[in-house]
Amino acid sequence: MLKNWFKVFLYNSLQNKLFFLLTVFGLAIGMTGVILAMLYWEDEHAYNNWVPDKEKIAEVSIDFNENKWAWMIAPVGTWLKEKSPELDSYLYYAPKQLNEPFQIAGKSIYIKDILNTQSNFFDFFPFEIIKGNVLKFKGEVNSVALEENTAFQLFADEDPIGKTITSSSGAMLVVTTVYKGNPSTSFRPNMVFHLLDEQIKNGVANNNTGDFLYGLLIKAKDETQLPIIQNQLNSIMDEFLTSPRAKDTGLSKEDYISKHGAIAVHLMPLNQVRLNNTDLPSGLPAGKGNYTFLYINVGLSILILIISIFNYINLSTAYAMKRAKEIGVRKVVGSTTKNIVFQLIFETAITTLISIVLTLALVEVLLPFYNSLLDKDLHVQLLNYVPFFLGLLLLVILLAGILPAMYIANFEILKVIKGNFSRSQSGIWIRNTMIVLQFCIATFFIISGIVVSVQVNYAMKKDLGFQADQNISIDWTKRSEHKLQDYELMKQELKKIPGVSDVTAATFVIGRGASSSTSFNYNDKTVQSQNMGIDFNTLDMYNIKVVGGRNIQVNLSSDTTDAVLLNKTAVEMIGEKEILNKTIKWNGRDLKVIGIVDDFHLAGLDNKIPPMTFFHLKTVSWMQTNLNSLIIKLKPEDMDKTISQIETYWKSNVDAERPFSFEFVDQQFAKTYAQYVKQRNVFSILTVVVISIALLGLFALASYTIERRYKEIAIKKVLGAETKELVLNLIKQYIILLTVGFILAIVPSYYLMQKWLENFAYRIDLPIYAFFMALVMMFVLTMLIVLGKAISATRINSLTYIKYE
Repeated sequence: MLKNWFKVFLYNSLQNKLFFLLTVFGLAIGMTGVILAMLYWEDEHAYNNWVPDKEKIAEVSIDFNENKWAWMIAPVGTWLKEKSPELDSYLYYAPKQLNEPFQIAGKSIYIKDILNTQSNFFDFFPFEIIKGNVLKFKGEVNSVALEENTAFQLFADEDPIGKTITSSSGAMLVVTTVYKGNPSTSFRPNMVFHLLDEQIKNGVANNNTGDFLYGLLIKAKDETQLPIIQNQLNSIMDEFLTSPRAKDTGLSKEDYISKHGAIAVHLMPLNQVRLNNTDLPSGLPAGKGNYTFLYINVGLSILILIISIFNYINLSTAYAMKRAKEIGVRKVVGSTTKNIVFQLIFETAITTLISIVLTLALVEVLLPFYNSLLDKDLHVQLLNYVPFFLGLLLLVILLAGILPAMYIANFEILKVIKGNFSRSQSGIWIRNTMIVLQFCIATFFIISGIVVSVQVNYAMKKDLGFQADQNISIDWTKRSEHKLQDYELMKQELKKIPGVSDVTAATFVIGRGASSSTSFNYNDKTVQSQNMGIDFNTLDMYNIKVVGGRNIQVNLSSDTTDAVLLNKTAVEMIGEKEILNKTIKWNGRDLKVIGIVDDFHLAGLDNKIPPMTFFHLKTVSWMQTNLNSLIIKLKPEDMDKTISQIETYWKSNVDAERPFSFEFVDQQFAKTYAQYVKQRNVFSILTVVVISIALLGLFALASYTIERRYKEIAIKKVLGAETKELVLNLIKQYIILLTVGFILAIVPSYYLMQKWLENFAYRIDLPIYAFFMALVMMFVLTMLIVLGKAISATRINSLTYIKYE
């Protein structure tokens, strides 16, 4: 019996290749999209899941006067340990992983992603230990742990335990531990040492409450106690920071909070921090994921699968006309309804299995492109997807197999044998519903694609308040006690290169942000601002305008001691119209406001422009250590040669141990909205896929349904109906279905796109024309398909279809 069914399936597939190919490729494309989206979903949700105490560990973040950061002062851990019986332990870490050269057996080797933390790091992240001893790592101040691949890179087949590594600062570190890294972790260092222990100890001893320098993780004894610890941290902030500051200013605590704000502490569990900490900047080195994009990617892929299944149902019920006589004859010769249903379900199962095989091939082919699009390294383990394929097989059989099978199996024998089945209205409501839903989904994709594209284009073309054409940023992370003097010397030498137009340095990098933040006071106002240490020519090199007062000047010595500029946002937050020549109190110092800087975007359009304070690098001596990059303006002629000459000078005179690294500033800023460019590209690709599936299905469906009306058309032609009237009669149902689908798409498209636009601090208004464009586009594409079939239907030979009437 199965053999016979298979022969019938094979015969029908070869006789109706278009139908077969559309169903197979439609299902395969839908399943491929879902599998790729699931790979991305699983990868993002896998972060830190291997950590045994992931629910008990939380990242500490702070909210103060609309400023949010993930850095903490040194004494907090000690205070919390004294006051919280619910706390198990805490871990401080340096917020940025280092990239440093080391001396090994007299040879300089550059190592990336080095983590400076505390000795209990492996208590929080128990990586598998390959060699050595964690207890020894904890007990020795100068101990270092290496990731296994780094250990092999440094020592090859030699045993690394006990080997000595000399840091760039001259510290002698001994390898005590080799561990196996885990890519799905918020920490992925190649080297770990705990020199931070001494810094934290000194910070506690000196009661240092001004410098928020460290990332902090806490571990509760029980995950249910995290809210209690969060309340305790807020009480500590109130007791040790807010209350003393209120007392120093002569205000009550309530008045101080009313004028200056209170520090609010937030805890985010480690197993949620990758995706849920979207409103706070994560201090963890691996950074944050993108929950919005994750949901968009998965949601759109599921919609494609749904439209593929709808397409299959639609085509199956329409194709039933072709098999009407076959089913009728089989019933006459004794086949039961049950037998016919099982046969048609069998055919659906074979079609789905073929689609699954094709899906596996498509996943293998498309995965490299998908990885490139998402900047991932995803791999598929096919065995993990066996339950998914089985579930999908059952779903397709249920939705796209049983329903059409029951419909076909219940044909009335007399009607189909006499050839009158074409007049039956059975199944039309099913097909019409599927068409409406396909039109609805396709319209949603078009509207969403237009909105995303317009917003991303707006971000790419918006006036950013600066110009960075031909400006390159060079990483300069080498430690030095005389960094400002080193910079002045480099500036002079680099400007001698013919292709260099100008050189400057600052404590901020466009696209990355400022390196520190400090609050300042003016009368009763407190503003948390970004510290923008600059040279005399920095603003000019970026073409950032001073819209009030003046810039700092070389010939005025006071401009390097007590002068400050504020950006327009800072002035607005102060609420003082005439701020020029007034004095603000910054970090205990009086600084005179000499100018107002026009607002410019520092770290992307999804962030509001923050308040900024600008002063010369000499004004704040400790900020000179934050000089981590040089900005060089190139002349447009022969830039490759100029960069080559800069690299030669850099390696010879600045830093021969680190790889020379630079980036064009405009490209650096472009990275701030790169995720949204990816979203636009994903929308564009998926929109094309959805429209293609919907229209190909519509083509096949229109072909079958219009062919079913050939006899009706022939009779009308004989009775004198005009071609125009016939065509309009044939296409009007599709116009009605398209209109209904469009109306159904309006509300979800409007709501979801409004939610997506909320990700941007600077955004477009939802363009209403996107809805009209979607309607026109769907109308034109539908008419191109349906009109072609309708016009060809009016040209049939009437005698062929009515000669037996």
